[in-house]
Amino acid sequence: MINKLKFVLLSLFGFIFFLVPFSFGGESKIMLSHIIDFVNNNILEEFLTFTGLSAWVVLIGTIVFMFYTSKIKMLNNMFKASALNVVLRITGSALYLMVLNNWFESFAFSKVILDPNTGGLMAGEGELLTTLYITFFVGILALPLLTHFGIVEFIGILLGPIVEKLFKVPGYSMIDAIASFVGDGTIGIVVTDGQYQRGYYNKREAYIIATSFSVVGIAFAAAVADELGFGSIFPIFYGSILLVTLIIAFITARLPLKKFKPTYFEGKEPKTVEVPQDETVVEYAYGSAVEQAKDTKISHAFIEAVKNILHIYIGFLPIIMAVGTISLIIAEYTPFFDIISAPLVPLYELLGYSSDIASQMAPASVAGFADMYLPALFISGAASEAARFFIGVLAFTQLVFMSETGMILVETKIGLNFWDVIKVFVFRTIISIPLLYVITQILAALNVLSF
Repeated sequence: MINKLKFVLLSLFGFIFFLVPFSFGGESKIMLSHIIDFVNNNILEEFLTFTGLSAWVVLIGTIVFMFYTSKIKMLNNMFKASALNVVLRITGSALYLMVLNNWFESFAFSKVILDPNTGGLMAGEGELLTTLYITFFVGILALPLLTHFGIVEFIGILLGPIVEKLFKVPGYSMIDAIASFVGDGTIGIVVTDGQYQRGYYNKREAYIIATSFSVVGIAFAAAVADELGFGSIFPIFYGSILLVTLIIAFITARLPLKKFKPTYFEGKEPKTVEVPQDETVVEYAYGSAVEQAKDTKISHAFIEAVKNILHIYIGFLPIIMAVGTISLIIAEYTPFFDIISAPLVPLYELLGYSSDIASQMAPASVAGFADMYLPALFISGAASEAARFFIGVLAFTQLVFMSETGMILVETKIGLNFWDVIKVFVFRTIISIPLLYVITQILAALNVLSF
């Protein structure tokens, strides 16, 4: 009875926490988003002090462990890293502290970094990294409720046959997808990586899930839709994102993916599903879920979550700061994105957009690789609703952006490197463009959008 309650109550609370919107202060959001708002509105100064201390710990710890090896294995695992990661961690921590404390603001070189469109967009009050610090701290503490106490087994067994036919991945992956769509794409990637390491997915399946379902959440999509003037048709905006994402996932599942073989992490035994003949699928799903809840101690799940938070604070966030800031500086201060996107200008002209609009759409189409918010900034002034809609949806269906999800993908155990992430971005862009052309044409024909 205790294990049944453990499964039902803890899993239910996990679903409510991550997936059910509540109205507080006139805003309907999931609990995680409300907590982010609470921190931003009530204890932001204290939290920024905490993140500053975290950055100091990473900066000093990374430098010390370049020359020192501890007898404590966990410390070595956290602070020792490859040469590239050491450089990125030190750079990211230093940049974060510089922006947070306005260091060197009187020097000419610092203006590029402290610019509100570069480093200032990454760190500080209400900015990207602050949100990620809160999201990961709270979200990963609560994640075991979704992943460790049976709900993954229950949904995975129920949905397995449908999901396996469409996307060639286990039904378990629907938890990852829901966490991304309703919560945040970064959470979805972390869930997928964790489930891969626990034997729920092989490497090929983990790649498909992480690169196909980990879309930025509905809350951020709503903010971008408002920025582009589509708040009134948000269901159509987000529905287009979901439709294109699912079509690309269907295609991705059928690619050769030779690098990502169907092997399991460190020889883990795969979590296979075989429904006994004397049980219904629902009975077997429920029994498997209760068994998983029985096998998981709450204290162990909590300790594992804390270790994951430390790993992300030390190994992920400084790298996101470094790569994100550098990418944004390139976007803001160089013609790089204009140059690499030049071939897209005639393409968009061919699709019926004017030369002026096409020249705005082209750099916006590739700027999302640096940061997902950049395309909206690039295209928000365009007169064409169809162009704004096209680019707004494209920014989400591309999925990979180096200020956040791109670097997190590289840091997972799934095996992606920087070039793999670039391939994902290019592939998703190439597939998205014709699909979005058809969607915008249909919406224009229905008088939902104007050219």
